[in-house]
Amino acid sequence: MARDLSRTELPLSVRGGFLRGLARIEASDPTLSLVLAEVDPDRFEDAEFSAHGFAHHGRLDRAVTRRRAGWLSGRIAARAACAEIGLELVELSADEEGVPLWPSGVSGSISHTDGLASALVACGARRLGVDVEHVPDGPRLAALRSATLSAPERHRLAEPWQATLGFSAKECLYKALYPELRSFFGFDAAEVTELGGDTAILTLTVELSADLRSGRAFRVNFRRSGDTVLTWLCADP
Repeated sequence: MARDLSRTELPLSVRGGFLRGLARIEASDPTLSLVLAEVDPDRFEDAEFSAHGFAHHGRLDRAVTRRRAGWLSGRIAARAACAEIGLELVELSADEEGVPLWPSGVSGSISHTDGLASALVACGARRLGVDVEHVPDGPRLAALRSATLSAPERHRLAEPWQATLGFSAKECLYKALYPELRSFFGFDAAEVTELGGDTAILTLTVELSADLRSGRAFRVNFRRSGDTVLTWLCADP
């Protein structure tokens, strides 16, 4: 990711090969820890699990190499994010639905895409979501617009990076709320109603629960650089 993000480079416990860099990203909230990991998927080997101190879980046995690389890179980012707020993350498994099982007293969210992973962590019970995406083009961009954005959003989010932001913001919201709701909701459950310089407003269009009613608005933070969009939110009441 380009260097125009507000970031602080972090030391690497394992140098060379798969892990290329770790950085703390300014999260606009001192209670949140946001870390971005840069990796080289082409240099991933299963030995990277033990090199970075993580177990190779059986659920990954049938996963393709890039899926295993993404899983590990997300855990590397999560451990670094925890360390930034004085927490030690030894291991991070997941439940049957793939939701990370954070230690007691810790909340977090993980995202990964080709070559990048991000983790957002905080102490206590928090509704957190993070997502990192590469901006697509051509048919993939057209498919993203069609599948994830409403007609007003397609007009409002006309640029490719803006369309990607809309998709990414909704991914954040899903990650923040699903561990609590444990029920699926689609991209049409929320809409980007405002877009600012580094924040967007995501508004629910349906009722998801007693305190998550239609019209409830969430502020989504974002940073973009080149063909990459990073989004995160804290959906606390």
